[in-house]
Amino acid sequence: MEGFVLSDSQIEGFRRYMASATDLSEGSRTRYAYEVEQFFKLTGKAMDQLSPRDILEWNLMLVEGGAAPGTIGQKRAALRRWFQWFEEFEENEHAGRLLRAMNHLKMPPALAPRRAPYSLTEDQVQRVLDAAAERSGVGTRDRAMIHFLWATGARRAELRNLILANLVMEERLASVVGKGDKPRTVVFDAACQQDLARWLEVRETWEVAPEVLEVFVSAFGARLNVNTVSTIVRECGERAGLQNGLWTHIFRHSRLTDLLNGGLSLQDTAVFAGHSDPATTLGYFHQGAGELKSRYDQARQGKELP
Repeated sequence: MEGFVLSDSQIEGFRRYMASATDLSEGSRTRYAYEVEQFFKLTGKAMDQLSPRDILEWNLMLVEGGAAPGTIGQKRAALRRWFQWFEEFEENEHAGRLLRAMNHLKMPPALAPRRAPYSLTEDQVQRVLDAAAERSGVGTRDRAMIHFLWATGARRAELRNLILANLVMEERLASVVGKGDKPRTVVFDAACQQDLARWLEVRETWEVAPEVLEVFVSAFGARLNVNTVSTIVRECGERAGLQNGLWTHIFRHSRLTDLLNGGLSLQDTAVFAGHSDPATTLGYFHQGAGELKSRYDQARQGKELP
């Protein structure tokens, strides 16, 4: 994952501050340090380059991305501790301005509305793919990008950071970097393979800088911003007429639900998703009454009492 990387001395200083001036447990201190590192990697800016607007846009990205209120709260708490450390112990006035910006965020995470989970049907996915293909100038890219999200259940950042060298078209495999910078392999189907192949042909005609190695790039040949990915997905959902809205993570939710309803074991689905604990995978499972009845009948076939 690229972006601004904090120095070891900065992270160690933050850890010492939390150990000496807070009541946080060791586990919480480790998590806070991780969240802060991820924030700076995501924004790509050093401390003195951050603005209050960056804080607001980061918060909006979390809310619109469908993150759980608890997850948003944890990320906010970690960043707030970081700014407090810089303001109080490093005597950094700029950190104080950023901290005040955090105090004016939209609403407390505990009160943030959470979108009701739902799973996309194949018809809905097809409508979104068709809508993506119709986007002038970028339709081939957008269709391939959305198809990859649906086929692999990849996270938004995993798609954005996918590089050409890690895409094995012949084997229908891709190596992505997930949460905690953990690499994993995802699989895509033949239909997605075709859309990717079409996009790679188009990509060769675009003016892309040699140092840009990502599979999906902007119309100007630069790396895509994660917020741009979300915007593309949302707009394609609107074009497709989806009443419940569309965001990147719903493809992951839908794919895992589809695999579990299709009979893939919980353990195999967890490996596919990159979950170390299969219990996490169950949180993505949305089974309708029809699927439940079908699986019940299949399990009881030939076993009915006379």
